[in-house]
Amino acid sequence: MTKSKWNVDPDHSITIARLIGELEGVSYLIDCLDEPIDYSEIQSMLKKYYKMYFKRVKNEKTNSAL
Repeated sequence: MTKSKWNVDPDHSITIARLIGELEGVSYLIDCLDEPIDYSEIQSMLKKYYKMYFKRVKNEKTNSAL
């Protein structure tokens, strides 16, 4: 289901990829600001969303092959 206000499909891998891109940018800037606790939190979020992304890509490929 797409949230039309933001043109976002929360179930699509592209949405997660966009979020990962933003988090990678935040991670870089926080690292430059030398904030190790914040950096660690962002890294744990990235790990979560990378895992989610690859799982969704796998499911999308499986569903499109059917």
